[in-house]
Amino acid sequence: MRKTTLCLIGAAVTLLVSSLSAIAADFTGRAKYPNVKTISTSELSAAVKAGSAVIVDVRSAMEFGVIHPTGAVHIPVSDMKFENIIKELAAKNASKTVAMYCNGVTCYKSYEAAERATAAGVANVVAYDAGIPDWAAKFPDKTLLLGKLMSESKRTMISDTAHAEHLLAFDAFKKAATAANAMVIDVRDNVQKSGALPGLEKATSIPLDKFIPNFVKAKANQDKKLLIFDQVGKQVVWLEYYLIENGYKDYAFLKGGATTVLGTQSYK
Repeated sequence: MRKTTLCLIGAAVTLLVSSLSAIAADFTGRAKYPNVKTISTSELSAAVKAGSAVIVDVRSAMEFGVIHPTGAVHIPVSDMKFENIIKELAAKNASKTVAMYCNGVTCYKSYEAAERATAAGVANVVAYDAGIPDWAAKFPDKTLLLGKLMSESKRTMISDTAHAEHLLAFDAFKKAATAANAMVIDVRDNVQKSGALPGLEKATSIPLDKFIPNFVKAKANQDKKLLIFDQVGKQVVWLEYYLIENGYKDYAFLKGGATTVLGTQSYK
């Protein structure tokens, strides 16, 4: 009997260690930021429901505009006044946990934001490192996608597989650009730009902050095949939501962005 009990305990410990190892493998940022406390999706949901947590989106304005939890506060970690703004928020929510989030396990901005806020003297800071993908999957009734609740609009996040169907390697991208109805668009801003792409020097330059309101929302050039590239292939992930929302069907993105071709600059 005692031997059986010990075997069961041993099996349980092995399972626990295995589970913890799997979590560590998924959340690689935890090893890079060992001093940052984290919170799970279920824990954060319970805290928000109890009124004991405030959710902070530390991503870009475009990402926040595409999707975020209801009630989330937008404070980009890239903002030069990030620490001051976070301290003001924490002062107004003195008894609450401040949970920073970004784009999930492959995004480290939530850890960086939590670390910087803690260094600035803010207490009760955590990183919600499962991020918006897990929140949206589990709480579509508490997630706004392009301004509408996901549960009501029946919308879902674009899967990696679906996005990949619109990615082209550079050679294929250049070949597609030779089509009569093709329009190549460079959505990088002046800070990101690191040179024209070889063979695509005549690409139309429209920074994202102008491209979305003045082109996409205006439903311009829907008769053309849009070939779009950003700097590192990440901003187009969010741009795709606006394209679909506004009826665009014939479009493709440069896989890996301009950096893949030019080999310069890198952004998180």
